[in-house]
Amino acid sequence: MYASTLEKKISKFVRQFGIKRAYCRSQFMYHGNTIDFSILTDPEDRPYINFLNNKYNTDIEPWFFIFCILHEVGHYITVPSLSKEQLMYEYEMRMFRTLSSEDYFSLPAEDLANKWAINYIMNHSQECWDFQNKCYKIMRHIYKKKSFHY
Repeated sequence: MYASTLEKKISKFVRQFGIKRAYCRSQFMYHGNTIDFSILTDPEDRPYINFLNNKYNTDIEPWFFIFCILHEVGHYITVPSLSKEQLMYEYEMRMFRTLSSEDYFSLPAEDLANKWAINYIMNHSQECWDFQNKCYKIMRHIYKKKSFHY
């Protein structure tokens, strides 16, 4: 029940950007006009947070959940600005190479999505903070009830 409530809340939020729907899954991901989000922490979060803080000279940790959602929205917004060559390069790098976290997060599509998300948070900080806290409230119920399944 609460997971579907969270999906509805996040879906409503991301519709303003043209995203049709957000789904609660095991990881954050962009799929054209839908996104997946996760309520689980990931051991990979720490290197990503450190990378973001260093590369973009920011403290993203307090904003991390909303940042991850907006990062996926950022893909939807910014991928059309990438050339076919950039997209092919990214595909080849992702499919045929073992990338370090830093190399992966430096790929053009990842960099553009990061910048877009950080910019949105900085320009809409109160909206983002309020929205993230509403999500956290629902997530506390989910954790308490252990009522999430993928």
